[in-house]
Amino acid sequence: MIVLDCSYTMAMVMPDEGRPHSLTTVEESRLFAPSIWIYEVANALYGAVRRGRLPREKAAALSMRLEDYGVGIDGADATVHVRYIAAQTHGLTAYDAAYLDLALQRRFALATLDAHVADTARRLGLVVLD
Repeated sequence: MIVLDCSYTMAMVMPDEGRPHSLTTVEESRLFAPSIWIYEVANALYGAVRRGRLPREKAAALSMRLEDYGVGIDGADATVHVRYIAAQTHGLTAYDAAYLDLALQRRFALATLDAHVADTARRLGLVVLD
């Protein structure tokens, strides 16, 4: 089981990004994400349209394609205080701390292309797929 973050998700589907080395492993695994993933991915797709990286129709198709991955959304988000402490402790954004927290709580691997998140996850003993 793998926790999927937004950076990795975008590399999975964006036509102008390189494919991660571990893509086959990730695509064949059961995937999970914190609830913030939904908003981060939607915002990333919207930003790609706004900046002219993708036509609106292609972004809509990619959002539907992501549904096919069946990413399980963790609804048990921590409180603001817990998220703040996790972010501050590791020098992460609160968003990134959500991915790290989920992987730590469940002892799942973490799929991320964010170097700082990956380094922190490895220091904490998590398997990182990039």
